[in-house]
Amino acid sequence: MAAGFESRFAANGNVRLHYIAAGSGPPIVFLHGFPDHGLGWRRQIEALEGKYRIVAPDLRGFGRSDAPQGHANYTLLPCLVEDVLAVLAAEGLSQASVVGHDWGGMIAWWLAMRMPQFVRHLVLLSAPHPRHYLRAIHDPANAGTISYIRRFQGIGGAMPTPEELGGWVADPAERKVLVESLDRSHPEAMLGYYRANIPLGKVPDMGPLPPVRAPTLVMFGADDPYIPAGAYDGTFREVDNVTSVVALPRAGHFIHHQAAAFVTRQIEAWVSRPPSSFRSMG
Repeated sequence: MAAGFESRFAANGNVRLHYIAAGSGPPIVFLHGFPDHGLGWRRQIEALEGKYRIVAPDLRGFGRSDAPQGHANYTLLPCLVEDVLAVLAAEGLSQASVVGHDWGGMIAWWLAMRMPQFVRHLVLLSAPHPRHYLRAIHDPANAGTISYIRRFQGIGGAMPTPEELGGWVADPAERKVLVESLDRSHPEAMLGYYRANIPLGKVPDMGPLPPVRAPTLVMFGADDPYIPAGAYDGTFREVDNVTSVVALPRAGHFIHHQAAAFVTRQIEAWVSRPPSSFRSMG
């Protein structure tokens, strides 16, 4: 682990959650996706720890966090959202800026909707709003793009090996650390995210959802092979605050690595502004 990174634990009931912490200042919580871990934010942590208190958990089922058995333990509500609240409590935080990638972004969306008092700023990477994500998944036009989801749900294929899952990381040293972390992770737990939160049949009508109150920044790769770009089209209707949606040309799904410096600058510029300053724009 990099110098200055602290290894800590929080608890949500009987589930023990490992997280990385570094720096001091206004808090930012980073929530990783699949297949990743808390240390996958290393480039952002190193760039921001001089001004911010950075907290980056291993989501349940990943890395050094517990992996309770049964897909019911991986529902976004209440399990995964309450894990974030447990980490905030362990740090003595009543509010933080929240950055989420992929599944971490889905958790961040629900946290911001259901527990808005905890979210100062919201930043999503490769994570459309849940309503529009589910619609995109079930659009027949996107069947090829989202075929991997059905595979992870147990339809038509086995779980890739940790080495295969970690292949997206270009840096050999970082890839080695990720593969070791994925080797400690529980395969059924990781797949539980897809099985517990994405229906196999007709998309349920989510009905009215609370609009996100925090100023919201969404970034995605224009060449993301896993999420259709159209899934971001309805973002503005889901946020009652200033909202920015940024497409990164020639970037794929893992933009916190592929465009690390740009993404980090955008995050810092967004969270450095008082939320009240967004409301007063115009």
